[in-house]
Amino acid sequence: MNAPRLLLASLLSAATLQAANLPESQKIDQLLSQDWQKAGLKANPPASDEVLVRRLYLDIAGRIPTLDEAQAYMKSQDPEKRLKLIDMLLASDGYTSHMFNYWADVLRLTDNVKGRITAEAYEEWLKKQVKENVPYDKFVKNLLTTDGGVWDSGSIGFWQRDENKLDHLAYTVQVFLGTSIVCAQCHNHPFDKWSQMDYYHMAAFTYGMDTKSRGLDFKTDAMKNVELDKKAIQAMTNEEKKAYREKYAAQRKADDSKISREDLAQVKRAMQDVMKPLRYTSAEWQDGRLPSLPSDYKYPDAKPGQKIEAKTMFGKDAEAKPGETKLQAFADWMASPENPRFTTVIANRMWKKAFGIGLIEPVDEITDSTVASNPALMDYLSTLMVEKNYSLKSFLRVLYNTDTYQRAATAQEVPAGETYHFTGPVLRRMSAEQIWDSFVTLSKGNVDDTVDEENARLHQYLDDLSSFLGTVKSKGAEGLVKVAKDGRAKLDANQKRIDEMKAKLAAEKEKGVDTTAAAKQLAKEASALRKSTEKDILVALLGKERADDLRKGYQPSNKPKEQRPDIDRKTLESMTKEQRKEFMQAYQRSTSRKDGLGLTSRASEQPSPARPGTFLRTFGQSDRELIQNASDDASVPQALTLLNGPAADVINNPASKLNQAIAKADSPAQKIKTLYQALLSRAPTANEQAVLDGVIKERGDKAVADVTHALLTGSQFLFVQ
Repeated sequence: MNAPRLLLASLLSAATLQAANLPESQKIDQLLSQDWQKAGLKANPPASDEVLVRRLYLDIAGRIPTLDEAQAYMKSQDPEKRLKLIDMLLASDGYTSHMFNYWADVLRLTDNVKGRITAEAYEEWLKKQVKENVPYDKFVKNLLTTDGGVWDSGSIGFWQRDENKLDHLAYTVQVFLGTSIVCAQCHNHPFDKWSQMDYYHMAAFTYGMDTKSRGLDFKTDAMKNVELDKKAIQAMTNEEKKAYREKYAAQRKADDSKISREDLAQVKRAMQDVMKPLRYTSAEWQDGRLPSLPSDYKYPDAKPGQKIEAKTMFGKDAEAKPGETKLQAFADWMASPENPRFTTVIANRMWKKAFGIGLIEPVDEITDSTVASNPALMDYLSTLMVEKNYSLKSFLRVLYNTDTYQRAATAQEVPAGETYHFTGPVLRRMSAEQIWDSFVTLSKGNVDDTVDEENARLHQYLDDLSSFLGTVKSKGAEGLVKVAKDGRAKLDANQKRIDEMKAKLAAEKEKGVDTTAAAKQLAKEASALRKSTEKDILVALLGKERADDLRKGYQPSNKPKEQRPDIDRKTLESMTKEQRKEFMQAYQRSTSRKDGLGLTSRASEQPSPARPGTFLRTFGQSDRELIQNASDDASVPQALTLLNGPAADVINNPASKLNQAIAKADSPAQKIKTLYQALLSRAPTANEQAVLDGVIKERGDKAVADVTHALLTGSQFLFVQ
């Protein structure tokens, strides 16, 4: 079912839908009204249907509505059409795309990392969490306690994001508890009560998460069994310890007779290259690991290098239940309704998402002295979040259905440090992703249903990695030694050849010969020989076909799907040869994916983040180095990009939905009216029409292109009103 028909069906259906005036929404309006009375203010006037439909699509689905979607809403006489549109948009893939962009900023999600495979799996996992509306508290616990390989869950990308786990803790606390403690990593916080010791107490909860490359345990079964008994040593008497050591030595001697240390070392060296595909693909909890204070620790409560036990910064202690790890206890403590800061932070984040400013600003620098601009409302929102069982969709549904949200936006900028009393939402510029997605809508229409396509090639490769690791583990130390010995002759011959080449190179260098080129050739040949050995081991372990697949690595296909131009056949037939040639060139430009500029898919399906210099980054998309690092500042490059980038494709491409709609209009005046409805979801005002009549009289048919450029580069298009 296409989008307009889906919208009409939703608007006409009355089944199981509640009344528009939700009691929770009324409660919020009541609390705001009380605040206005105290401040001597009045609510902003109601927003028109034209403003509301555009605002709802941008705020919930992250894009402007299509012509058909906007007109369907405007024509509907259903008194509950607003509520039904909100419900439809919250259930749409557009919501998934838009919220993914939001959380990608908050979590600093990037695929420009060493573990590219894990990053892509993490992106897909996050989209599924949003689409399935996983309760926020469960979502956070899933992130914190994830464990295993990326083939088990893409959520391990949360831990792989930062190599420095002390930094990772600071980001975690800032995102989920709204508290900036990063200063306390190196010294006592200068503006808050947190000490460096507090920081390390918190770090002890997460320090055991190991994200290094998956290694292999080359100990034999006998050695493992002996070492497992070490846990009982402390309870032994001296005689029992002596007997244990004698038994351990005997078993080690027997084990060494089966597999020499030299054999194990040889296998370990050989497997280093073979195991490379498994780097950055796991997150495994290591119990008992604790952080040590830095060597320059200068406070009297402890000494440098001292191990620090886990302890929470505030609230109740996070005590592990029987069978739980410290990390699980930490996750339960953090995401508990009994931890008021956790609930306050996410309620405040969602309020800011709907209204443009948080009740607490900045949203992630909360201290004990922080007071919300409307304390009673903040308390109610926190209670509401718990009542909604941390369902962000249910929570946002209440906010979007408030009378206050339906009012005209406040155009005056709120000075930093001053209180905003929320007489309506705040006027704000679209995010980079909203601008991009709106251009995609103008060019392609509603493409939201392309957001959640599963990356089949990625999952195939992850299955190959999982199978490979399982095969290697099943072989055990003895099996791996056998594989290595079977190919020992070639391995030794290759190593001998490398050693001979090194010796020859060293001799020539000693004679003063320039060996730069020879050294490069040696490195190239040595690499080829190592790969040859690696391939032999992989073939022995997996068989030739599976070994070849694994060695090819993950190679996603970026080739766009072949599509026929989406344009009316009669229009195409009416073109001259030159016009058809120009049309095909414009069409190819608009469907090109080079550098992420082709208007083929939503921003959530582009590289994350986009490369510097591309449209999204030019318009302020976050570089994902800091939490919510996006910018909405205007710049000259943005104006040039609008004139020469995707906007030009939308304007010049006869296959764009915008141009097809304009082509159906009979006169320049009708064409311009269509432009207004497509870009702004409204017709020109009387004053605008008077100006436009003059432009049409002066410019004739050229007026359409002039007005198009003016609207696309103007504030009315670029802002969420």
